[in-house]
Amino acid sequence: MIEKIRQQRGLLLAMVGVGLLSFLIPYDAVMSLFGNNNSAIGEIDGQTISAQEWQRALQDREPLFQYQGNEQSLSNDTWNQLVENFLYQDEFENLGIEISEEEYEEITFGELLSPFVKSTIYGGKDSASYKEQVRKSFDGMDAKMAENWKKLIMQKRQKEKYDLMLRKAAYANNIDAKWAFKAANDKVSVEYVVKTFTEIPDSTITWTDSDVRAYYNKHKNDREYRQETSRSVKYITFPVRATDADSATLRESLEKIMNDFRTASNDSMFASNNAGNVAEAYTNYTDGMFPADIESRIKGDSLGTVIGPVISNGRYFLIKPSKRGVDNNQVEARHILIKDKATGKAKLDSLKNVITASKNFEEMAKQYSEDPGSGANGGGLGKFGRGAMVKPFEDACFNGAVGSLQIVESDFGWHLIEVTGKNFPYTKVAQIDRFIEPSSKTVKGAYASAKEFSLNCADTASFRASADTLNGGTQLIDGKNIKPNATTVAGLTEAGELTGWAYGAELGEVSQPMMIGKEYIIAALTEVKEKGVPTFENVYDAMKAETIKEKKAEKYAAMMNEGSLADIASRVGSEVKKADNVSMRSSNLPMSGVSGQENVVIGACFGIGTGKMSKAIIGKGGVYVIQRGADVVAGESADNYDSDRDRTTASFQQKATNTVFTSFREAAQIEDNRYDRR
Repeated sequence: MIEKIRQQRGLLLAMVGVGLLSFLIPYDAVMSLFGNNNSAIGEIDGQTISAQEWQRALQDREPLFQYQGNEQSLSNDTWNQLVENFLYQDEFENLGIEISEEEYEEITFGELLSPFVKSTIYGGKDSASYKEQVRKSFDGMDAKMAENWKKLIMQKRQKEKYDLMLRKAAYANNIDAKWAFKAANDKVSVEYVVKTFTEIPDSTITWTDSDVRAYYNKHKNDREYRQETSRSVKYITFPVRATDADSATLRESLEKIMNDFRTASNDSMFASNNAGNVAEAYTNYTDGMFPADIESRIKGDSLGTVIGPVISNGRYFLIKPSKRGVDNNQVEARHILIKDKATGKAKLDSLKNVITASKNFEEMAKQYSEDPGSGANGGGLGKFGRGAMVKPFEDACFNGAVGSLQIVESDFGWHLIEVTGKNFPYTKVAQIDRFIEPSSKTVKGAYASAKEFSLNCADTASFRASADTLNGGTQLIDGKNIKPNATTVAGLTEAGELTGWAYGAELGEVSQPMMIGKEYIIAALTEVKEKGVPTFENVYDAMKAETIKEKKAEKYAAMMNEGSLADIASRVGSEVKKADNVSMRSSNLPMSGVSGQENVVIGACFGIGTGKMSKAIIGKGGVYVIQRGADVVAGESADNYDSDRDRTTASFQQKATNTVFTSFREAAQIEDNRYDRR
């Protein structure tokens, strides 16, 4: 062996050199020496997204949102934002769409919150007090995180302004309005014969695979058949559930510490050291936390009593009422805000007199308060603690008596405040919980069952056969057209591992067991689609159906081109039908038996002359012959098309932003290689 190593010492030295090189040069650079250029995450509008740039984008976004380990959602959100930035950056620059520091302050903390800020940061709220809380949060935030928030808010605001410009630029003129009116209100009546494709048995039609192949060659580039990258799988599940023995073991573990919990000198510390959910180990009791019989004991049993073990929401609990008292660090209040400092106090003096006499604070708040967040709620602010509100407001609430009406001034304007509650009684409970989860033995047993199943499946045929016999027959679940980086697949959440496997597997391959949620799954890759023209196999079934439909159309069109409507109806085994008040917006002819869109047929109703009969018309759902007996009845506008112009303008504006985004996205020829790291 040593002699062979000596003979291959050149290769050995090269391998050692590569190993040393890998410590000195980044991995992506080393791999590029060997022609592996797959370090690029993707390409957007001709600009490459490097692995380093991608990692920075992930690191910048992750702290801003609570992804809680959901890497798939983080990846998708980050990618979508990068795509948006690249698609629009030239537009923003060319149009001079910028966000000044003053505008940033206004849309983030001021009177005119941007839609993104209001929905994402404020959760739809818009009150002066909540704005103050948000500002304090930003002021106390890590500098890097605050800068990333600012960058994202500015990017989103640029897009909002751009979209608004598009909507404002879209409008309908008088001609648009007139044609929109005519499409809805001009009416025509016809008689017709239809032979639907569903009425014609497939067995009466002769076709071959060569016909399907010919149809494929003719139509494979049609827009309706062009496909996006996707994978399809079939999978079965092996649920991992706690057994009765697992539950009993958990209960016993709590029973063993009951006495120590009862005698513990520090309830909070003991509970935190033993709880499954440390955040809830020592907390204020609130109604609804536990079933009624347990809650009555929490309220009635003496302090120090240990209640349990009890089951609630899938967990075992030991509960110990630890402390009771009165909370004077919270108040409950409502207010009416008038922002104009010059006239606000006088207005609130008048409102105070009305409320004192009529006891209608809620009604007056809804009518007059300029705080949109609380005004719609009758002025209610709920409970809040010290430091949550600006100082004059806080002092009035904590110093005022319940039911008193006070008028105070703050930076936001003048407030009429009513304190609705304070000195709230509370009960502190220490609680130790155990999630009722399967033991390691149960998990191993489920894995063993899943592994044994996978060992018997070398391909999709054996996979299906094994599923048919497992436990008397196990359901095969379809996961169709899984997009790259999909986070959910056919009811499975957090399915990133399955998606990753599907894009790394070969067609027909069967997976090893994967733990997703609380169950093992085994999947078989049943279909592979790449972006662009579909393979013959991928669209065979769809094109076979269209080939048969085409053959039916040819056969019956030849039978329906001669004679009267009655003759044609008799010849094809149908009947003459009548359709009244057909408009250009009609999707199909009434009583035709076709549910799909028949635009060609509807157009023919308006296109043939009065008293004329059409030749056979091949529609989406059947073959038609139409005869029109009277002229088109034109509708008459009551307002010279004004309302139609408004409706059409609104429709144009609604479509404008999505249409432009779709166009940009298609033109950019985006390559997303996040999932393909082989």
